[in-house]
Amino acid sequence: MKALTAIVVIALFYCHTVSAQDIGIANPSIEGPPRAGNVPYPWLRFRSPDTQPGFYGISLAPSDGKTYAGFINGHRWEEGILQLLPTPMQSGTTYQLSFDLAAPVHYDTLLLCSGALAVYGSFNETDPGDLLWQSGTFVHPFWQRYTATISPKKNYPFLVLMPYLPGSCPGNGYAGALLDNISPTLAEVPQLSLQVQPTCAGKKTGAVKAIASGGKPPYSYSWDSTTLKSDYISGLGTGSFTVTVTGANGATVRATAYITDYSLRVQAVPDLPFCHGDANGSFTLKPATGVPPYHFQWQGGSFQPDSVISGLRAGTYNFAVQDAVGCSMSSTATLNEPDALQITTVKKHDVSCTETMDGKIQLSINGGTRPYSFSLQSASWQPDSVWAGLDAGSYRYDVKDVNGCEVSGSQEIIRYIRECAVFMPNAFSPNGDGVNDIFRARVNDDVKDFRLAVYSRWGEMVFETRDPEMGWDGTIRGRKAQLEVFAWVLTYTDSHQQARKQTGSVTLIR
Repeated sequence: MKALTAIVVIALFYCHTVSAQDIGIANPSIEGPPRAGNVPYPWLRFRSPDTQPGFYGISLAPSDGKTYAGFINGHRWEEGILQLLPTPMQSGTTYQLSFDLAAPVHYDTLLLCSGALAVYGSFNETDPGDLLWQSGTFVHPFWQRYTATISPKKNYPFLVLMPYLPGSCPGNGYAGALLDNISPTLAEVPQLSLQVQPTCAGKKTGAVKAIASGGKPPYSYSWDSTTLKSDYISGLGTGSFTVTVTGANGATVRATAYITDYSLRVQAVPDLPFCHGDANGSFTLKPATGVPPYHFQWQGGSFQPDSVISGLRAGTYNFAVQDAVGCSMSSTATLNEPDALQITTVKKHDVSCTETMDGKIQLSINGGTRPYSFSLQSASWQPDSVWAGLDAGSYRYDVKDVNGCEVSGSQEIIRYIRECAVFMPNAFSPNGDGVNDIFRARVNDDVKDFRLAVYSRWGEMVFETRDPEMGWDGTIRGRKAQLEVFAWVLTYTDSHQQARKQTGSVTLIR
């Protein structure tokens, strides 16, 4: 039989599946009395095929037995033979049918343009039904073997064989065929899967395994590129490798595997140490290519199946990987670590005066892994780095990051024994000498709702702030103000919750 050819592009794994069941064909050699206009039982006629040889100038000896079928197809006439199968063809399955064909030059008084045969599936004996296969044109006057591979989309009970008129024939022309030695079954085609192992670049480590099922076992295997007859070939470089699988019923299927090469690529995925200086980091090696199983080596040690190395400090590490076919690679990987958790600045505010409790500690943090948590005097952790409303005393603070890395410190808050009040200077000299350069309030109280505004003699507001620690630098819209007396208005709520308003003037001296 001529093999079914399936060209299959395969990466790492490919399955090409065909399935069917053997269906018997009665009187496959079309044996019976030679007769014009009819065919022997159990074949049925479509129009008037002939049981040859001996009629209409046909004298070719049979290829099998004593008789065969002859028929024509043209613009005014078509003939064929059909048979009711013992089991209908099954939709979605694949069958193979072989037969001998020859092309008569003349049929009675007709000059035939070529030979051509088609296979159809039908639901009745009066309609050719649906096309399943065509031979293409042929002109050989003697017998040649053909194999039709059909995959019906419906469950056809009738098998129909008849010539068809190819496009190369003129509109008033005729084609014909002589048909003999049909295979005794519509043979099941084996299912075929190919497992392909690529080759390591520069080596021959490729392999292909053919996996056959269905059809009629046992199966035989033939590879175009080797004399091996097994289902598995190895030691292959890049290229295409085609296998023909033949079932015990003679049905065949072909598939081609394409072996590509690869270079082993491995990603080193880090898990960083929790804290600066810790030895609890790790790497996991994840191959992106190659043939498993893999073995892994760290720092020149022995190869192991474990892809994880742990207990690491920050640093650079050497590693190597081998796959199952000996493809290997080596590289380095750098394990980073968080910066050391540090308290970069501590900003404090002492208790302002005798009658208040407005001490404050504020931390600025760097390093570690955000978010941070803060605790004062071993109290509960909070996300805010500021503690306010503190009395005089010594305070311990602790900071930790999301990984539990910690750093600690302490700060002394003192109380100023003095009147609780807000004082304003009456002059300042913004000349950059570091002395009295800023006009600001001296706040010796725990105030709220603070607002300081400065006005020119024309009533224009030249400065405003709501921060008690901020002051005026003597500029107006970015330009130095001239020597002048400026008015100011200060409002706030004091520590006794009394609203206060103070006014006055300040002289700018340069």
